[in-house]
Amino acid sequence: MRARRRRRGVIAWLVAAVLAFASSFTGGLLTAPIDFAAPPPIRTAVLLADDGTRVLASLRPPLDQEIVTGKDIPAVMRTAIVAAEDRTFFTHRGVDPLAVVRAAYKDITGGRRQGGSTITQQYVKNVYVGRQRTLLRKVKEAALAVRLENRLSKDEILTGYLNNVYLGNATYGIQAATKYYFGVPVKDLDLDTVNKRRSPALALSRASLLAGIVPAPSFWNPVVAPKVARAKQLDVLNRMIEDGVITSGQASAAYGATLPKILRVSRPDAPTIAPEFRDIVARSIRKKLGAEAIDKQGVRIRTTLDYDLQQAAVQAVQSVLSDPADPEAAVIALDPRTGDIKAMTTRVVTDKSRTYTRDGFNLATQSARQSGSTIKPFTLATAIEQGISPDERVRAPRVAYIKNPGGTPNPYPVHNADVSESGTFSLRRAMWDSINTVYAPLAIRVGLAKVMAMAGASGFGPRQYLSSCCPANSLGVNVTPLALVQAYSTLANHGVRLDPRTVTEVNASNDDGSAGSSLLKVDAHPKGVRAMKDSTADQVVDVLYGVVDHGTARRAVHQPEPVFGKTGTTNDFTNAWFVGCTPKLCVGVWMGYDKERVCPHEGKTCANAKKGAHSMNHVQGQRHVFGGTLPAEIFQQTLTSYRQLKAAAAAGKPRPLVTPTPKRTTRPRTRHTPTASLTPGVTTAPRPTTTSAPRPTTTSSPPRPPVPTILPSSGGP
Repeated sequence: MRARRRRRGVIAWLVAAVLAFASSFTGGLLTAPIDFAAPPPIRTAVLLADDGTRVLASLRPPLDQEIVTGKDIPAVMRTAIVAAEDRTFFTHRGVDPLAVVRAAYKDITGGRRQGGSTITQQYVKNVYVGRQRTLLRKVKEAALAVRLENRLSKDEILTGYLNNVYLGNATYGIQAATKYYFGVPVKDLDLDTVNKRRSPALALSRASLLAGIVPAPSFWNPVVAPKVARAKQLDVLNRMIEDGVITSGQASAAYGATLPKILRVSRPDAPTIAPEFRDIVARSIRKKLGAEAIDKQGVRIRTTLDYDLQQAAVQAVQSVLSDPADPEAAVIALDPRTGDIKAMTTRVVTDKSRTYTRDGFNLATQSARQSGSTIKPFTLATAIEQGISPDERVRAPRVAYIKNPGGTPNPYPVHNADVSESGTFSLRRAMWDSINTVYAPLAIRVGLAKVMAMAGASGFGPRQYLSSCCPANSLGVNVTPLALVQAYSTLANHGVRLDPRTVTEVNASNDDGSAGSSLLKVDAHPKGVRAMKDSTADQVVDVLYGVVDHGTARRAVHQPEPVFGKTGTTNDFTNAWFVGCTPKLCVGVWMGYDKERVCPHEGKTCANAKKGAHSMNHVQGQRHVFGGTLPAEIFQQTLTSYRQLKAAAAAGKPRPLVTPTPKRTTRPRTRHTPTASLTPGVTTAPRPTTTSAPRPTTTSSPPRPPVPTILPSSGGP
């Protein structure tokens, strides 16, 4: 008995303490100053180009919200929401005490959730105190609701509530909801957009439907659960009849035979010339600063993108690949000194619009395709680090046979693009002409695993594809356009790899849209990781200048400043690459089809036919697309257009829109060979029909920026 009395006494003291605390807490809330100003509407985050002035894109928040005034909300919508959510709204003073106690008890004990919050309390919860289910929050919500009733009129509270209530499908507030579900602003709730007539029955039908889904908008809305939404609509109409605000006849006319027509009209994204880049930035900022930074605060994001270069790249792709049947493409540009992404665009042909869709598959960053001969510079880098000179001369047979233990075939045959090509070449000359029977054996000689490690350390990847399992990998592995350009940027940056970046600064947004306090700022001089010796990278770069001056890219790339680069073409012409660099810029171009293998026959028998290669043949006058043809031409036009835009800006003239090159029926063709003669799995661009004198080995490369600060090497993949 004594123990029982002690327990009762302890419980009584605890209850008294809780009541005392709740009373003092509530009293404090009823007297403390608080700002009941209307919450700011959801703002749109703005992306700026690297100059910090030109708007590149805006980020539409996932929750649409548009604030409207009370006079724009029809009386039928107000009446329906009151009947559904708080039938005593116009008579209480903000709180229903019994309902609050009942709901708080259920929340604390974990019982089934109970209603009871007034519209005023729900407004306070949505805007001021949050949705955490605790007794303290319930007490605070009730106290603030009482104060809000003393501060604002019932109409003001109801308008604020309707502007902030969530109604499913990313719609926040009644205006966004009516536009999404019915395709009309809330003031036109009665408008039949098909027949161009106004109908009170239609307005009541729509209002009761929206009011009915408020308790569980994510699960009861007519898009997700039309039957449930229909039942909730009927409940609201019956409540309105009971309250005497509508008649049975009006309810029957509003309920009708079916739900009101649901249109699902989403607000379109603002136009931008860099949708792929916009989505990358949005994901990055949400990860670093949280979703609200973009979704509600409307931050101003200064990006790394060069607006003029982006425009030039977009126009180059559109100009060179002007036919709807042309292949897909991706262009990406990096500043090798910082890792900044300066341009990114893709051409998608997998849908009718042939455009990238928001948060879609990004060919520039996600599509890992066979690299072809673009991997050869990393074989050369590995050889140089083992003391092999680029001017060492080696014998190149027409067909080289490489041991392939456990593989098929064994030995593995390697052919050149020109099957008649053989002789003795320096490693330098063999790089210019992309001689497979030189570089495949060289990769085996220096160690294919070491070549893969060198490529991976430079950024070439994804790394899971950098396998030394097979001789074919000496002439190409899967790589994304972004990773390939990063790897070549490592060469341009004296062997120091820098991670690609998209943002340099993030600022809060002031009420007038100007930049506020700084939220994020990156180092202007990022540190990198050394992938190879600086002398190795510089020797490889010196060799790669010859690819543009004398080799497989010389016919397409003509720039006033020196450019080094490499072409790559895969078997059956399914992928074609060109990467070109100056000391300040590396630009990579990929071309191919989303589906590398397609059925070669039309008709019902196609499903049983052997799938063939989706080759790039007869594209824009090219019998076969090599890396040194259309990809190099896109590179050429991008840099030419970029110079025009910069020159116009420097002269104080409006930046011109670069006129697309008229479509040609024929183009100068590079000598080719039948696909049957190409190396199994990989091909390269053919050797030019004419050559000029080899570049002297003593020729130095153009001046380059100082070697940046580096971190210890990661040791490769």
